[in-house]
Amino acid sequence: MLKTTMIFFLSLAFSSISFAADCKKIFSKLDQQSREIDDIDRVKKLIAIESDLFKAIDQCKTYSGMFVLMGEIQIDMGQVPLAVVYGRKAVELDPKYWRAYKLLGTSRMLNKEVESGLAALKKANQLEPDNTNVQLNLVSALVENKNYDEALGIVNKVIELNNHSILATAYYLRSEAYKGKGLMEESEKDAQRSKKLGFALR
Repeated sequence: MLKTTMIFFLSLAFSSISFAADCKKIFSKLDQQSREIDDIDRVKKLIAIESDLFKAIDQCKTYSGMFVLMGEIQIDMGQVPLAVVYGRKAVELDPKYWRAYKLLGTSRMLNKEVESGLAALKKANQLEPDNTNVQLNLVSALVENKNYDEALGIVNKVIELNNHSILATAYYLRSEAYKGKGLMEESEKDAQRSKKLGFALR
C-alpha cells in the first residue's frame, strides 16, 4: 500500500513539473511573438496573440507570466483598466516577479492611479535593480508625480551607461525632469539630444 501511495505521489509530482515546464515553454514562445509584433497589421496580430493567450491562461491558470503578457497586450490595445486587472492577478500569483510589478505600475500610471503605480514600479526596480527599462519606467512615473530630484538621480545613472538603445528615451525623460524644475536651458539641450537620437512620442 505504501509503495502504491509513493508511486502515486511521485507521479503527481512529475506531472506538475511537466506541466510547469509546458507553461514555461508556451510563455517563452508567446513572449517572443509579442516582441516581434510590428506596425504592419498590428491590430490583427494583437488580436491573434490575445486569442492564443486566452487559451494559454486556461491551461496555465497559476502561471504569472501569462497574465503579465496578457496585460502588456491589453495596454497595446488601449484596454488600460483590463491591464490593471491582469497586473493585479500576476502579482498575486508571483509576488517576487519584477515584470508583474512593472505591468501593474505602468498600467496604473496610465490609468491615472499615480501613487499606487509609482509604488509598484519602485517594487519592480527593487526586484530588478539593473534593468534599465524598469528604471526608465520608474523615472517617467516620478516625473509624472513631480518627484523631479529622485527622477534625475536615477536617469543620470542610466545616461552614464551610454546604452544607445535607451539613450534617446533617457534624454527625453531628463529633459522633462529639468522642465519640471524650471531649468529650461538644460531641458532644451536634452530635448534636442533626444530628438537627434531619434526619439519621438507615439
